[in-house]
Amino acid sequence: MKKKEEVQTVEENFDEVEIPAELKGLTNSEVQRKTEQGQINQVEDNLLKSDKEIIKENTINIFNILNLVLAVLVLLVGSPKNTLFFGVVVINTLIGIIQELRAKHTIDKLSVLAKTKAVVLRDGRLQQIDQEEIVLGDILYLRNGDQVPVDGSLLAGAGVEVDESLLTGEADRVQKNKQDKLFSGSFVTAGECFYQGTAVGKDNFAEQLTSEAKTKKTGSSELTKVLSRMIAVLTIVIIPVGLGLFYSQYQASDSIKQAVLGTVAALVSMIPEGLMLLTSVAFAVGAANLARKKVLVQALPSIETLARVDVICLDKTGTITDGTLKFENALLEDISDDRLHTIMGALLHHLKDQNATAKALREAFPPADDWQAEKIVPFSSARKWSGATFKDQGSFAFGAPEFIFKNMSDELQNKLQPYLEAGQRVLVLVEYPGMLEEEMTYEPRLLATLIISDNLRENARATFGYFAQQDVELKVISGDHPLTVSKIAQKAGIKNAETFVDMSSLDEPIDYTALVNHTTVFGRVTPKQKQSLIRALKINHTVCMSGDGVNDVLALREADIGVAMANGSSAARAASDVILLDSDFARMQNVLNEGRRVINNIERVASMYLVKTIYSLMLAVIFMIIASPYPFEPVQLTPINALTVGIPSFFLALKPSYERIKGDFLNNILRVSLPGALTVVSAVMIIQLADVLFELDYQATSTMSVFLTGCVGLLVLYKVSFPLDKKKIALIAVLSSAYLSCYLFFRTFFDFDKLWNRNLFFVIPLTFGIYWLFKGLTFVMDKLVDWRIRWQKKREAKKNPQSRVI
Repeated sequence: MKKKEEVQTVEENFDEVEIPAELKGLTNSEVQRKTEQGQINQVEDNLLKSDKEIIKENTINIFNILNLVLAVLVLLVGSPKNTLFFGVVVINTLIGIIQELRAKHTIDKLSVLAKTKAVVLRDGRLQQIDQEEIVLGDILYLRNGDQVPVDGSLLAGAGVEVDESLLTGEADRVQKNKQDKLFSGSFVTAGECFYQGTAVGKDNFAEQLTSEAKTKKTGSSELTKVLSRMIAVLTIVIIPVGLGLFYSQYQASDSIKQAVLGTVAALVSMIPEGLMLLTSVAFAVGAANLARKKVLVQALPSIETLARVDVICLDKTGTITDGTLKFENALLEDISDDRLHTIMGALLHHLKDQNATAKALREAFPPADDWQAEKIVPFSSARKWSGATFKDQGSFAFGAPEFIFKNMSDELQNKLQPYLEAGQRVLVLVEYPGMLEEEMTYEPRLLATLIISDNLRENARATFGYFAQQDVELKVISGDHPLTVSKIAQKAGIKNAETFVDMSSLDEPIDYTALVNHTTVFGRVTPKQKQSLIRALKINHTVCMSGDGVNDVLALREADIGVAMANGSSAARAASDVILLDSDFARMQNVLNEGRRVINNIERVASMYLVKTIYSLMLAVIFMIIASPYPFEPVQLTPINALTVGIPSFFLALKPSYERIKGDFLNNILRVSLPGALTVVSAVMIIQLADVLFELDYQATSTMSVFLTGCVGLLVLYKVSFPLDKKKIALIAVLSSAYLSCYLFFRTFFDFDKLWNRNLFFVIPLTFGIYWLFKGLTFVMDKLVDWRIRWQKKREAKKNPQSRVI
């Protein structure tokens, strides 16, 4: 229950909201009637698959259908025990469905906490509801940082500014007046307002765009691309290869049964159905593990991106500090302490900002309604100040000094410097000569300097130290003064935090690519500049952006992965891929580790599955040409597929593995899978040669081929299991023993010949031979992949010379 309150922070301040007398909102009976009429905001914001989709995708797919067809063909030729492979397919499918459903339900339970809410006026009072419960004609309340949930018309509100960049692509703030239109997907950057919903559900102007803003980023992940490409190639190749092999096998054996069994054996091993299953399971289990640690992943493919993150950009407030600010003292100029309290009390009463700074000031200066406001200019992240003009009292504003004063005096700068160096936040209270507008055209008069302190997170140093050990670079991007941010970042132990820049002092165009190379702390950053900094970093890095404010939205959407705090603005949560439900940045350790674990383990599993896919495809083509009986039958492949690939892959897919991701997915899996496949093909062809030279029978050559193929599978398992531990060693030992027992105790069932007759003269030297062949091919493959990577980097450097400095 505590976590739910953390997400619904806006509810704490309902009593302070002034509701215009003319607004009453819908009654409960009107809401019920509109709900029955279907005038309700049916918005699908759950990006996870439904139960029905999970079951359908795991059961009805091209590989399962193909396996079913192959099993039927084997039954038709009268060899039921050779359909054993289909039983394994059924078991794997059931395991996959159960694992994914369990993971999804775990995520669903916690996703309720991060579900985007809306504040509506009903029966004359404000209440918080799910966005799906909004009905047509509802009056909604919005404040700075809220995302507009449905289209509507503005009824009341002063100084309201809206960012419609999610709809138009333009980051400029748009001022809204009474009766102006508000569009779903935009978000409030200043002020507060009441507006009436004029469209719900599918009738919303920006339904598709808002859905995209809720983290469906374009483009497939690298892993998804590779697997999709693999499926496409196999789909095209498998049918003609199967038909060609069947014809060749029939010509070689003159037996329909032998031709079917040989063809089915080749095609069954060619299908990497377990890989697709384990990939889905690994992603789902990874998301469920994070959900248990109060981290909500809004889209499963985000986990792969998380694994590859090597730069994290973060804000100071709520990340380095815990978000709680404390007013320390005021440096008075030409003003008394009583006058200071009177002015600040009036300002804080009429300004409805709910950021951490406003909350700290309200504790020091209780709001008072003694003065009547004629004009209010609310705070915005771009303006960095707020103020009001009061009847018969004058105009006052407070905010960042360098944004209020066009030319700060040296005296004032020297006065503020010690506080900035101490990592404190500095604001100024000024009096403005005239009616206050969004732009100050005259120089204001300084009344007081307000000193506010940040509280460093208790676990900040440990968290940032961990990322340094993991070779993850940290960049601090903040709207605060760069010196203040730099000092706090140094206290938190962020590497190179002494290198900072004041973004407000730079003139456009800015060379962002060069800037991000040698700078760690960026202060006085505008939302548009945040986006540009992220874009520059993405040229050569996988970038994670962490934020909680409305000023972070553009950067969150630009980053490869966006992480929002649950107690942040609704716009930030909607634009993010991951939500930290307890708003603790230390959870990012879990996020990084879980992403790495999933991808590292999928790479290991993929290497194992692709060995059999590649050698099956190569052998199928070879035996189409030489027209000899295919050396495997489906039942003989069961020990190989189960003991060297299927069973160990389930164990490895869920093991801890937090090493940094290096290289690309395809290169990494080819380092092992291609040498393994070539070793199998070499062993099988040597045995075929022995068959010609020594006139061996089919059962002998088949048994030796299967045995050596399984030995290569165990070698691959040994290779991908590094770094070894006691559990992995025990797993390999048990599987090796089980594999050998198939030849000692179950050889009749699997149609194996004896290995302890003259077959030993071939098996023993070939077993040693395949070990050294696999080791040599792996060494050569490593060199080829490393050379290819260096060549690609050189080519990319020529195309983009600027990337060399990164």
